[in-house]
Amino acid sequence: MKEYLEKVLRQSVLIKENNDLYNRLPLAFKGRYVLFDVETNGMRWNAIQPKDMIGLTALKRDRRKVQSVSGLNCAIFLDSITPYIKEKLVEEGVPFVLAGKQVYLPFIGYLLSDSGEREIAPVNLISFLTQKLILTAIYEKWHKIIASEAAAKLNVSKMSITRCFDEIEYLNINILDMKGRSRAITVCDDVKQLWNQIYPILRNPVIARYELQEDVHLEKKAGITALCEYSLLTDNDYPTYAVTKKELSEIGLKKMKKIRRGEKIGCAVLEVGYFIEYKQKTIQDPLSVVLSITNEEKQEERVVLSVNEMLEEYVW
Repeated sequence: MKEYLEKVLRQSVLIKENNDLYNRLPLAFKGRYVLFDVETNGMRWNAIQPKDMIGLTALKRDRRKVQSVSGLNCAIFLDSITPYIKEKLVEEGVPFVLAGKQVYLPFIGYLLSDSGEREIAPVNLISFLTQKLILTAIYEKWHKIIASEAAAKLNVSKMSITRCFDEIEYLNINILDMKGRSRAITVCDDVKQLWNQIYPILRNPVIARYELQEDVHLEKKAGITALCEYSLLTDNDYPTYAVTKKELSEIGLKKMKKIRRGEKIGCAVLEVGYFIEYKQKTIQDPLSVVLSITNEEKQEERVVLSVNEMLEEYVW
């Protein structure tokens, strides 16, 4: 880091580990970071370097703590960074040095320079294919699965999976790994923690809901009906099915009679953006069930209890 900073800043840089600072911080800091004293052009500042992967929120919080305790400006030394994290750090004015690639030290007047890094298109809404990939990886506990292997598993092109990998990298989802020089997917052992991390960025797989006058007896069960299959919950008075966009035209759904206001529902059909062939192939996968349930349904205690029961048995 010293050599890189001297090259970029074109000045002498002094860096040494600050062992005294550990004693003034919570014990956890010694396990998480290496703490440095840095001097550039006569100006002293601190830096923290994570020993392992640490979430963005914790990283910013810990940097502020070090800055508060030391009374000096504090930057973050990083070996790698995702486009999403870089964007957030710059947006919030958090100083960082990315080894060999970029320097952002606004407190000494050095702003982000063009590093020539590969640009990844911004992601405003996760794609259904990327979501399907992530959930499939969780169920199958993928370990160092590269793009070509993932493409074969999902029966799509390698180019499509490459775009999924870009989305995952941009969104800073903690499943991206390396296998040699290739990006890969590795799912951690603590699936519940991973789910809590990614839940806010996942989307409801339901594109449209159709309520029909008669039960059309489709193969794939979804929503509350699927939840009932995974738990002891009693279903609604009518079943809920799932169809993909391709299947929608095949079964002629749009020609089927929809209910009018006040009429009794024969069945509900959910048009979904993807369908994962989980262990029981005709039942929507558990995590997608959670994402498909409406806010109104989530208000019912029996539904909440059944969701927890399902996740404990089939996912965690």
